[in-house]
Amino acid sequence: MTRVLSMFCALLLSLALSAAAHASALDRDTVTRWIAAAENVRERVEAYEDEEDDDELFDGEGMPTFTDIENIYRTMYNRDAEVRSAARAQGFRSADQWADVSARITMGLLSLEISDNAPEMDAEMARAMREMEDNPNVPPQMREMMMQRMQEAMGGVQRMTEGVREEDLPILRDMRSELRAVVDIGDYGDD
Repeated sequence: MTRVLSMFCALLLSLALSAAAHASALDRDTVTRWIAAAENVRERVEAYEDEEDDDELFDGEGMPTFTDIENIYRTMYNRDAEVRSAARAQGFRSADQWADVSARITMGLLSLEISDNAPEMDAEMARAMREMEDNPNVPPQMREMMMQRMQEAMGGVQRMTEGVREEDLPILRDMRSELRAVVDIGDYGDD
């Protein structure tokens, strides 16, 4: 009986420590280790992105969500020995740990970039809507359809960053230049 109770207590302690680690904000050491791992497999990751079927990994809503990005990193870790080896060499011991940290960094950085570009994006969206409304050559049905698509696009951008943790943003902001060197964030990172 004592042995079973000891095993149960050890399991509870393990779960509590795991939950505490998962709940804490990213720190400089974790981000630095992630950058080192990402630098070691950058070419492999880019090749993976080119060859992988996005439909298998994305939820089908168009723009990838936080969960989609986690799934991509988890799949890379599980399927690619080079990615797994680089991650483990930097202390990422499981696919779930690698996927969680990777998605938090990637989507957090994307969130910062979107935030920084929000005024320009909003102004551009407003300008496009005004032009469409002012154009007598655009039929009402077409105008309504285009307005709906613009609103869906903006909703997609919001969905992309829903899993971002506010407590991760300060360290990501501080390390943005190092992260930009290894994370492809597309058009959002172009200043």
